Amino acid sequence: MIGKDITIAALVRAFFKYYVTGLLETQTDVDPQERFEPKNLKSLMLNHYGSIGKHFNQEAFYALSRLNYEADEVEQMLKDFVSERTSDVDLVRFACRSDELFDVVVAEYKRNFLNLLAGHIETEDEHVRSYTRRQSLGEIDIDKAESVINRMAARAYELGKGGKK
Repeated sequence: MIGKDITIAALVRAFFKYYVTGLLETQTDVDPQERFEPKNLKSLMLNHYGSIGKHFNQEAFYALSRLNYEADEVEQMLKDFVSERTSDVDLVRFACRSDELFDVVVAEYKRNFLNLLAGHIETEDEHVRSYTRRQSLGEIDIDKAESVINRMAARAYELGKGGKK
């Protein structure tokens, strides 16, 4: 078992790390030595500002649903929840299953995004010191957590490489 707060922090970090890596790898007009420079990271984040949130919400919905619901349970609940007015953020909130977990997702999203807007990719040590702690969220099976995080990383990388705005 592993804490849900640790899992959420790793999930959000994986999205940003791999999404940005994919975007950086598509920059054929930037010298490879300069791609990770703060100035380039800032520019990259500003150029893809609109697509980052959309892609995150779509992937986070799937990941968080897998963490917080059983497959048959989520299908039925979604039928009752979704309407023409349901936004991507509404779906993420639904997938979180609690306001407390949603607040952690939002805090981690902002923290990661702001670091990148400042031109900084957080190290593992910085991440461990800084992530949003909320032990009250409980625990989750570590194998399930790893599976969901790995899928998030793979999807984020694909989206970044696709260069979709």
